[in-house]
Amino acid sequence: MSTRSTQNFNSLDNLAMRYLSQSLTVPHPTDEPYVLNDLESRVIRRTKTATLVVAAFLGILGVTLLYLPQQIWPVFFSDTPITISGSVYELPLITILYGALLVYIEVNLLLAINRWGVKLIMHVCQFPRNHDAQYDRHLRALADAALEESNKGIIRFGVDPYLHLPRWGVTFFLLLNLAKAALSELAIKTMLTQVAGRYVFRQMTDFVGAPFYAFWNAWASWRVFHEAQIRIMAPTTIREFVNELYDEWGKDDQFRSLILEALHYTGILKRQYNYANFLLTETLTDRFALKTTDTLTGHFAERLAASPATVRLSIERLLVFGVLIDGKLSWTDRKRLKILRRKGVFTLDMQDIEQLSREYNAGRGLWI
Repeated sequence: MSTRSTQNFNSLDNLAMRYLSQSLTVPHPTDEPYVLNDLESRVIRRTKTATLVVAAFLGILGVTLLYLPQQIWPVFFSDTPITISGSVYELPLITILYGALLVYIEVNLLLAINRWGVKLIMHVCQFPRNHDAQYDRHLRALADAALEESNKGIIRFGVDPYLHLPRWGVTFFLLLNLAKAALSELAIKTMLTQVAGRYVFRQMTDFVGAPFYAFWNAWASWRVFHEAQIRIMAPTTIREFVNELYDEWGKDDQFRSLILEALHYTGILKRQYNYANFLLTETLTDRFALKTTDTLTGHFAERLAASPATVRLSIERLLVFGVLIDGKLSWTDRKRLKILRRKGVFTLDMQDIEQLSREYNAGRGLWI
């Protein structure tokens, strides 16, 4: 039983963590914790919709507040003369400072609504569950989905994280998407100017970027929500799957020797910055008592082909589970699985795997 302490949380998170801890004491229905029921799916869908709408609105509002005052009070936003080495330069210092203030406010508002959305999803799904032995760790992991902090546990596997993001990680992520919106706005303005020339009015071009800011804000919030949902579903899904594998193959040395080879082949061992991949590797390593320092042969396909059919089918299940558990079926994942299929050691086709991915991302479990 977890103590559900909040002592290790930073002071700025104490209030949010205390709220989460209290909300998780409510009894939860006896359904699978890694499968969303109809009520959970409906509430999460509405939460996502509301948050994405607000994020998009903030993008439009930011553009409006940036350009409308400049059109109403142009004198106030006049360029400021700056003398440098005897030369006078006209710089829009007031506009730059005003724009920076708007970006600061917008990013903080986006952070607030993303944290609120993640917190509500946790409350609806009652995650982590009170009896979870790793309650505090999962609680921190879900908070990280909103703050996008790095997962220090990856150091256990000797893997240098590719995305070693500190607490300001999600802030940087939101700023990056605002930069993408700004570049999109610049591109469309340039195109309009070249096509229509002097007939394009500034009043029109100033606001043409609003849809781009709305889109990129909404997309960034969707990414945060997707990560949070995966962190809700992944822990128990992984535990149930690994326990099932262990019950069947825990004493089979041939199967055990192929586990890390399979994880290496799919790239999971290289993606320990990813929460789901990290947790799968850790759970398999602990449950099967594997040594991550063992040298890998690099001949996974050949070793798999030489294994009994029953072992191959179970390793196939592990491969599919591993590439889907993080909620993303990448082009590289598809390529690797297709190679195994061409070699005759993989039976599922990509349509079946894509359907499993859609079901999992929809919250209906990962049944392999």
